[in-house]
Amino acid sequence: MRIIVDAMGGDNAPGSTVRGALAAAREYKAEIVLVGKGEELLKVLAEDGIGELPGGVEIAHAGQVVTMEDNPATAFKEKKDSSLTIGLTMLREGKGDAFVTAGSTGALLSAATLITKRIKGIRRAALAPVLPASGAVLIDCGATAECTPEYLLQYAFMGSYYAGHVLGKPE
Repeated sequence: MRIIVDAMGGDNAPGSTVRGALAAAREYKAEIVLVGKGEELLKVLAEDGIGELPGGVEIAHAGQVVTMEDNPATAFKEKKDSSLTIGLTMLREGKGDAFVTAGSTGALLSAATLITKRIKGIRRAALAPVLPASGAVLIDCGATAECTPEYLLQYAFMGSYYAGHVLGKPE
C-alpha cells in the first residue's frame, strides 16, 4: 500500500507527522510519500540522525501549507502548491492508495470533494472514523450541520460497505 501523507498538516508538524509516518512505514511495511516543504522534512530526518530516506519513503515537495486560519472552502484553490492540494492531486492521479492529513478537516473535505470527487450517486462526503474500542464505523461525526434523510441513507450505505469490505465486519 502506498500512503500519501500531508507532512505539513496538524499540530507539531512536520516533526510529529514525519516521525509517525516513518514508524508506520517500518511497522506496516507501507510505502510512504511525505508531501511538504522538502527542506523542513529533511531537517526533521537530520535531527533524528537519518541521513538518507529509508527504503519505501519519498518526498514530494510542496511550497505552501494550508493552516487552520485559512478559509476551508477556498484554501486549496488559493494555495495550489500546498501539501494538501498536491497530495490529493497525487491521489486522484493514482500515485497512491490513500491520503492522510492531520490538518484542517474543513479544507480536507472541500478539497477532496473537488479534487478527488465523490462516489457516483453520493451527494455529500462524510468523515468516518473507526472507534477503537468497538471497531464500529462512526459516519459523519459532526461534519454536516443539517442532515437530510437522503444523506443519512447514503452514509449508511457507505458505512456498511466500508465495514464489510475494508474492516471485514459484515454487520
